[in-house]
Amino acid sequence: MADIEKRRFPRLLMNVEVEYTVAGIEDAELYTTGSKNVSEGGICVIVFEKVACGTIVNLKFEMPEWNRFITAKGKIAWMRELTYEKNQNCDMYEAGIEFTEINPEDRKKINEYIISKITPPITPGP
Repeated sequence: MADIEKRRFPRLLMNVEVEYTVAGIEDAELYTTGSKNVSEGGICVIVFEKVACGTIVNLKFEMPEWNRFITAKGKIAWMRELTYEKNQNCDMYEAGIEFTEINPEDRKKINEYIISKITPPITPGP
């Protein structure tokens, strides 16, 4: 049986630098990491510590070809250990973060950017 895509938004494999802090903690530590993919609904990042599902994080990242940062809040929706890194004495995880607060214009621009990259351009016929 074919694997059915359950995601609501198309994702684009993309490594962008992401800064995050745990929300609601005064003087929370600032972490910098990279993304694996991005959608208008969320972002998947690599983290070096376990973060509980449901944790709210403050995010800051810049999409390629943009000249400004996106700030958003997101909820850790899932966390998965990257087992191939165990051989290197380094705990690494993928964290799926669902945007809970993001500027609607930023969400729209993220979607437009992703669609422009995954949809082949239409070339006029002869």
